[in-house]
Amino acid sequence: MLVAAEHGILYLVSFALLALGVGILALMTFTVVQGGASGAERIIVILEELLLVLIVLEIFVTVQTHLAGGRLHLEPFIIVGTIAIIRHILSVVVRLTIPVNPAESRQQLTELVIYTASAFMLVAALALARWSQRRPTRPPSGARRDSSASG
Repeated sequence: MLVAAEHGILYLVSFALLALGVGILALMTFTVVQGGASGAERIIVILEELLLVLIVLEIFVTVQTHLAGGRLHLEPFIIVGTIAIIRHILSVVVRLTIPVNPAESRQQLTELVIYTASAFMLVAALALARWSQRRPTRPPSGARRDSSASG
C-alpha cells in the first residue's frame, strides 16, 4: 500500500513538474512579447527561463527514472545545481551592467566569485562521479594471478 501511495505521489509530482515547465515557458513568452525591455535584456530573460525549464525537466526525468524502477543517481542533482548556479551567475552579470555605487558593485563581484567557485566545484564533483563509475574494479588482493602475466 505504501509503494502504491509513493507511486501516486510521484506521478502527481511528475504532472506538476510538466505543468510548471509549460507555465514557465508560457510566462517567459508573455514577458518577452509584452515587456518593454531592450533586446539584450530579453535575451537574458529567455536564457534564464530556459535554464529554469531545464532544471525542472532534469528533476522530472529523475522522478520518471525512479518510477521506472531505477535507482536515484547523484549526477542529475549535480547537473541541476550547476545549472542553477549558472542562472545566478547570469543574473549577477546582468546586474553588474547597471551602474551602482562602489559598495554594491563590490558585493556583486564577490557574489560572482563565490558562484563561479561553486560552479567549478560542482563540475569537479560531476567529473569525479563519472570517473568513479568508469574506473575498473581491481581483483581482490588475495586473488590468484593470471599465469600469462608472470611470464
